Amino acid sequence: MSIFRTGLLLATLVLSACSMPILQDLPPKNAEKSIPQGQKANTDTTAQVKADSAQTGVDKKPKENGAQNNAAKNTLIEQFNTQTQIASKHYTELKNRVGQAPDLPTFGPVETLKSKELNTAIQSLRTYISKTSTELALLNARVNEREKTMARGDIIQLFLSEATVSHDNVTFKAQPLVGQWVRGESRVIRLKDSILFESPMSEDLHVTFSETYQLIINGDVISIINPNKMKNSAGFNVATHNNIGKIVGKLDYRLVDNK
Repeated sequence: MSIFRTGLLLATLVLSACSMPILQDLPPKNAEKSIPQGQKANTDTTAQVKADSAQTGVDKKPKENGAQNNAAKNTLIEQFNTQTQIASKHYTELKNRVGQAPDLPTFGPVETLKSKELNTAIQSLRTYISKTSTELALLNARVNEREKTMARGDIIQLFLSEATVSHDNVTFKAQPLVGQWVRGESRVIRLKDSILFESPMSEDLHVTFSETYQLIINGDVISIINPNKMKNSAGFNVATHNNIGKIVGKLDYRLVDNK
């Protein structure tokens, strides 16, 4: 009887074990998530576009910097040319009116100058202009003083008796003119073929009576004034202001006595 019970118990345990569910294998925790083929292609394309854009930005920057550098240098060249013109004008005016002028600063060809060299050159020209401006102001003050309290030889009177102007295949005889200059003074007179109307046939004549007693017309010395000689005359043959024509003439001058 006990054997029968033992066998029955064992049979019950076997049946219970067979009826229990079998556990399935779980997927690995770190399994790689699969990406659909279409989505993967889009992701790759976006990444390539970003990379290309970044590369384009890198390539564009040097070009922009180069254009900015060229524009900045062109501005410096314009300033250099402007200052050079002013400095040259001051030099010529002082040379004519005083008889001497400070030497102009010299530089290499503007095309060969770097930006730093251009800045240095511009500053040198500005310094020269400032210095010569002061000298011109002092000269003007001396001229004004001579006009008020003139010494012998400080003032001359010019009579332009003859002047023939030739330029642009046109020739005309200018009207006679009379003018008075103080030593150190420079003025422009207008030569015309008619005394009543402004004619297209006319020409500027730059006349200077320098502090060193030189009589200068359009940059050429035509006579040295002797302060002890009251009257004299001088002929001249000078270029027009644009250097494409000439002016040939004669003038008489006399010193204005201070008595």
